[in-house]
Amino acid sequence: MKKIHLFTLLLLLFIVFLPSCEQECRHEDMTESKTEPTCTQGGETVLTCNECGYSYKKEITEPKGHTLTATVTPKTCTTDGYTEYSCKCGFSYISDYVSASGHDYSDTITAPGCTSIGFTTHKCKSCSYTYVSNELDPSNHSYTKTVTPPTCTQQGYTTYACEKCDDVYISDYTSPAGHSITSVVTPAECNSEGYTTYSCENCEYSYIADRTEPTGHEMTSTTTLPTCTEEGKTTYSCENCDYHYELIADPLGHNFTKLITMPTLSDMGYTQFTCQNESCGYTYTGDLRFFNDILPGGAYAGNSLPIAQGIDVSLNNYPTDGSIDFESIKASGVDYVIIKAGSTYRNSFTLGGKEEKFEQSYADAKAAGLDVGVYFYTYATNVEQIIRDAKLLLSILDGKQFEYPIYLDLEDPSLESIDRITVTRMCVEFFTILQRAGYYTGLYVNDTWLKEHIDTNTALRSFEIWYARPNPEWDTERFGENLGMWQYTFEGTFDSMPGIPFDMSYAYKDYPQIIKDGGFNGYSSDEIVFVDSGKEYVYVIANALNVRSSPDFDSDTNIIDNALLGEYFEIVEKAETYICIMYNGSPAYITSSERYISFENPLIEKGVTP
Repeated sequence: MKKIHLFTLLLLLFIVFLPSCEQECRHEDMTESKTEPTCTQGGETVLTCNECGYSYKKEITEPKGHTLTATVTPKTCTTDGYTEYSCKCGFSYISDYVSASGHDYSDTITAPGCTSIGFTTHKCKSCSYTYVSNELDPSNHSYTKTVTPPTCTQQGYTTYACEKCDDVYISDYTSPAGHSITSVVTPAECNSEGYTTYSCENCEYSYIADRTEPTGHEMTSTTTLPTCTEEGKTTYSCENCDYHYELIADPLGHNFTKLITMPTLSDMGYTQFTCQNESCGYTYTGDLRFFNDILPGGAYAGNSLPIAQGIDVSLNNYPTDGSIDFESIKASGVDYVIIKAGSTYRNSFTLGGKEEKFEQSYADAKAAGLDVGVYFYTYATNVEQIIRDAKLLLSILDGKQFEYPIYLDLEDPSLESIDRITVTRMCVEFFTILQRAGYYTGLYVNDTWLKEHIDTNTALRSFEIWYARPNPEWDTERFGENLGMWQYTFEGTFDSMPGIPFDMSYAYKDYPQIIKDGGFNGYSSDEIVFVDSGKEYVYVIANALNVRSSPDFDSDTNIIDNALLGEYFEIVEKAETYICIMYNGSPAYITSSERYISFENPLIEKGVTP
């Protein structure tokens, strides 16, 4: 036995010291492995040498023990209650038992019905357990009767209803009684048909038959006619019923005619508006203005760019073949032409009056689509003579329309000796006569005449100015801005009219629009009258007619002047052999022979041409 122990000891020593015979391991490369403690097992940390396999326990931890959770199962009527304790590791046990409580009943009694038994229901208050006891036999039905008599279309019957329950049944049927019909007639009216209503006396049954067509309205009417300011009304009423309706007619509105007294430099113009509708007669006066009111800027145009380009023509512009090619002139960019209408009769033996080519120029220019104005060349040296010019010009213009002004050409050297006041008054008188007849007027004048021979301020303030001053550019230092029309050259040419110079002008005002809007120059559809339109006039239709201081036509000593073709005079008295006229503010006498005079305003062609 000792030998065995000794051998074992020697063997252990050999094992322990065996490595020492070789090189000893320092255990420098160690791996740590860790085992976590559980509820019942301890944990430990072991280090193992990766070179020699040597290992040892570095740390030992105690078991954690159980962490218990209690779950209570309560007792019921028939089962015990208890508590279960359990750990997350799966360990559990049961304890704390509580005995079952037993049932706690409540009782419900159901009485017996006519066809069902009675009984007592016992139900546990704590659970769903129930049982039935104390059963009783049914009590049987106890019926009452309700009789429903028959109607016109329905059977009669008896209803049996149990007093103790909802049981009901019907029996004892009887046949319907049938309708008892009466009739009521509704006659036809204007807009509703007639019919007969058949109704049962015993029920609500009814029907309609025997229909007849409506009779229609029998209408009468009463009319109140509309007036200018009030509505008209026609009331239609039926003689057989209350039906009626009205048709309303709008007020007629005034139907005005206009009697225009044209504004002049001397007279206020106005329009008399008179309603022509029957039984109205409403009238008023409007459009009160002087000619100056139409020229808010006077002679000035108020702009620096031309609106249109034009030419002026007279007999001097006609070639030997007798025609001007107005169509090619328009195609070249010309918009308007100012045509010479005529000139003063200087005496009964000097040619004057209407320009020889005026009618042809007017017709051809209009046919070419050009806008047209006119100018009249005057030799008048006093107011009386220029009044004659104005009356002559009126007879030339009669019946035509012009889109540009009617100009007085004031430039003849024979007039330069007349004082400024007289020249200005001559212009005013000339324009006033033309304006009273509905014409839009202007003055053709060059720079010298405008500055030296006329009241410049009056001209620039009250006249339309056609300014003659050949110059490549407008001279703003003279008048500051453009006048209404500027004649800028006397040497205009056209390819279609070689060798014939034309005066060229620019218009800085829209004269066609001004004239048409104002109803001037034949563009008014309304009646235009003279300021003194209530007076009667006599017109000269001969080249010249003696004006005498007395009605002695055999004498040569009573001749005070010659009246010229186209002049007209206010009549003071008409006699068989003479007519007393107002001449230069005084009575005078002329022959009543229809060879020399007319009481109607004739066209110049109807008279004796010079």
